Amino acid sequence: MFFRKITVFCGVFFLQFILFFPLSFLNNFQLKITDFIFGDLTGFILEFFFNKKNSRIDYSSDSCSMLILIIILLLTSLIFSFLIKKKWTKHFLLTTEYVCVIYISVILIKYGVDKIFKAQFSEPEPNILFTRFGNLDKDILFWSTIGTSKIYNIIMGSIELFSGALLLFKRTQFLGSLLAIISFSQILIINISFDISVKLFSQILLFMSLFLVRKNGWELILKIISLPKKTFFDQNSFLPYKNFLKILIIGIVLVKIGMPYLSKEENDKLLPLNGAYKIISPESPYQYLFFHKDQYLIFMEKSSEKMTSFHYDISFNNQIILQDEQHRISKYFFVRNKKDSTIIFSFNNQMIHAKPVDFKEMNALQDRFHILVD
Repeated sequence: MFFRKITVFCGVFFLQFILFFPLSFLNNFQLKITDFIFGDLTGFILEFFFNKKNSRIDYSSDSCSMLILIIILLLTSLIFSFLIKKKWTKHFLLTTEYVCVIYISVILIKYGVDKIFKAQFSEPEPNILFTRFGNLDKDILFWSTIGTSKIYNIIMGSIELFSGALLLFKRTQFLGSLLAIISFSQILIINISFDISVKLFSQILLFMSLFLVRKNGWELILKIISLPKKTFFDQNSFLPYKNFLKILIIGIVLVKIGMPYLSKEENDKLLPLNGAYKIISPESPYQYLFFHKDQYLIFMEKSSEKMTSFHYDISFNNQIILQDEQHRISKYFFVRNKKDSTIIFSFNNQMIHAKPVDFKEMNALQDRFHILVD
């Protein structure tokens, strides 16, 4: 009785979490639903009980809004779990496991593909490469270090992609669940150790994976060397159209995952300035300019190496449009020499001359592998 209630409670929570926790790569329809239902309530709880404003309205991981949302979902799950009668438990768990399997599979495939194509741990931007090691936060340091290794990203991405694919087939779901537990355990350890702000999300994914490998309740200690004799998914009566639904859902998600890669080449052509530039104007207080791939212009000062960033855009009439963190917009004269790629533009009553730096030759970006040290 107790294990049945705990199992149903976890199933209700996972279903609510899947529905209401917004995934950024699936557009913002989840965010709209969550904000419509819980936006006012989370804002009220934060302000009344914690004296905080709801500054992160996207419910991103490790934010106050997500923590409050999880607490609310735990309370509602407790209520709903008592409303589910014993005769409905079997079919409820069938549906819950089916949804959780697809959700975890989508997550693993998404981030596996991102690693393989270096979209998650991308190659460090020039402003990171020119920052002193000791000035980097631990999360940025880890992210940048992993981004320098193509081989590591391909291997880890392939494992996650393989794990997600195994979950989609009945005969390999148990093995896929075990691999998912290993992957999410490693991710949670990394997130805690390097203070990466997806700790709550990765923890719930780990619990969801543990939920899938149980047998007759929460008996998680199975015979690892043998597959379970019977699971909920072995029943032929469950969801006769499940294969069609599975293919449809995974197909839609794969299209959403692949679309950014199809437009990546076009975006690269639109932003030819991406890179590092050394300022050769002797009177300028700045040492380097960095044009970030996400359209940010970053200045590095000579004395303190402090960095100041602006969102930028280039107009058709030789002007660079800068927007600071306070959303104030300013326009400056801008010229780029096509022969040597040097740039000249005015900024804060001074003319800045800068030449490109080949940051691709820096040691951190070289793919080197040594079998013997000598």
